[in-house]
Amino acid sequence: MTTRRSRGHLMRLSLLLLCMGVFLQAVRAHDCFLFANPFRIKTGVATKIAIHIHDQFPGQHVKWDGARILRFEHLYGSMRSNVIGTKPVADSSGVELRVTTGGVHLVAVDWAPRLIEIKGPDFTKYLKSEGLDQIVDARQKRGESEKPGRERYSRYIKTLVSAGEGSDQAVSTVLGQTIELVPLENPYKKKKGDSMRFRLIFRGKLLADALVAATYDGHSRTAHKYAYSARTDANGVVSVPLSHTGVWLVRTVHMLPVQGEKEFDWESWWASVTFEIK
Repeated sequence: MTTRRSRGHLMRLSLLLLCMGVFLQAVRAHDCFLFANPFRIKTGVATKIAIHIHDQFPGQHVKWDGARILRFEHLYGSMRSNVIGTKPVADSSGVELRVTTGGVHLVAVDWAPRLIEIKGPDFTKYLKSEGLDQIVDARQKRGESEKPGRERYSRYIKTLVSAGEGSDQAVSTVLGQTIELVPLENPYKKKKGDSMRFRLIFRGKLLADALVAATYDGHSRTAHKYAYSARTDANGVVSVPLSHTGVWLVRTVHMLPVQGEKEFDWESWWASVTFEIK
């Protein structure tokens, strides 16, 4: 027979497990990216831009939280519009973007930093999986491999939407984000079997030897499983083989140690770009 005390214990245990599940999901659900629905539109027609955070691609949208958005820009040709005040759709699953000119449109969002703390061994696994070997080495030299990783992270995400024939100047425009993956070619002129180059910039300088991963919708339903990964060259450039049709994600992360902060010891900056290949 279940007593009142045991029922209370079970309720507390269930709540604890639920909280642990939320925490573990937050640790594992690294990727953050913009997702357009659809990626190809006609002029005068709207597409919905959503923010996805998930450990699988394409994952699911999260609530469009205007309070967290520090930058929301729409670029076409040489035109650059600040659209940060755009209201989300009724269910807050994203915002509608309506274009009136043909060509490729770039949408960019900067998401405000957040803090996270991860157990030492799990933090090391995460660092290794992201190719952040220099941080693994730094923690070992400090004797901190078992110490919890206290990190502040922020997101710098883009998507490319095609509205048919027209200017593609926006594709390779450098926005000045803290970390930025800049497509050097128009993906909507690419086809399956082609490759596409990206340049990685951090604080206005080329970032060499950074691990960049790419995947496409349908590649895998396993967490953090990417179709391709490679490091940037001395010019911050990486080439991604477009092996399949569909929606693609290209993403990376960079991390540095931080001095003099009470709440975190490491800071990371995440960049991503999404687009569609036919």
